[in-house]
Parts: sequence; structure tokens; C-alpha cells
Amino acid sequence: MTADLPVKEIMTREVCTVSKNESVLNASRKMIECGVGSVVVVEDSKPVGIVTERDIITKVVARNRVPADVLVEEIMSYPVITVSPNTSTREAGTIMLKKGIRRLPVINGDELVGIVTDTDLLSYSIDLGEYMGLIREEQYVVDEPEIGKCEICGRIAELRDADGMRVCEDCYETL
Repeated sequence: MTADLPVKEIMTREVCTVSKNESVLNASRKMIECGVGSVVVVEDSKPVGIVTERDIITKVVARNRVPADVLVEEIMSYPVITVSPNTSTREAGTIMLKKGIRRLPVINGDELVGIVTDTDLLSYSIDLGEYMGLIREEQYVVDEPEIGKCEICGRIAELRDADGMRVCEDCYETL
């Protein structure tokens, strides 16, 4: 990655969460509903663990346990590894590599404010690489555009403000 944005610029702000007293069945249904591969386990809006698809497969399905009878707290990974909104994307990627994880909840103080995934980091680095290639090809002079994750479509792009949201050019034009 050439530039190094803070994770708050590319993180997903809407995090799929569950309480530790919910069943794994409910947690997996929430994951499907949210279209994600993990849920952050929260207690008073503070992340205390994380449950991933892998946790469900290895700790429930492979052991022939009934998901409705297993509580999230029995299979969650804890303590949860987190980063702050101002952590650099490079540092977040390094943490993921060293710890062998694919998701990092983002906390501000004790409050969960987002999540950054390996997919977010990869999208950012690919989009940034393509963007930088275009700049070099056309030799544009750019005043450090704000690059981040569009709050509507999720694409990593140059962002504009629209109705209090940060959105890409395509989504801006559709508003």
C-alpha cells in the first residue's frame, strides 16, 4: 500500500453483533441476515469476543452439537483483538498477519464503532493501486483526495459528502 489511511476510512460502520447469551443458531442467522462471516460479541456495547464461521464449523458442526443448544459464549474467541479508528491500515494488516485473523473490531474507548476485514484492506490496496496507476498515466495533479469506503456501496474510492454520509462519485450521482 502506497498511502496509509487510518482504518476509520475503510472500516464498515454497521457491525453485526450478538450477546454472549444468544444461541449459535441465532448468531448464524444474524450472520446470514447481515451478509457477513462473523459476529462481534458485545456486552454493554463493549466487544468481549468474536464468533466466525470457522468457530461454528469447528466447535459446533464438526462436533455434531445442536446450534440451538450452544451459547455464543461457549465458542467465541476472546479476548478480542481490536484497533482504534486511527490505527493505520498498514498496522491493521500487520496485526492480522501476525495473529492469523481476518477481522478486527474497531473501538473508540470501549465503544464498538466499526470493523475492518482483510477484504477491506485488499479492496483498499487494489483500488489505490489502480487509482495511482491512472494518475501516473494521465499525469494528473491531485490535492490529496479523501479515499475511503463508500457508506452506500462499500467500494473504496474518492469520497464526497452527501447528506452527512461519505459516498463515492457513482452513489453521489444517484442521490
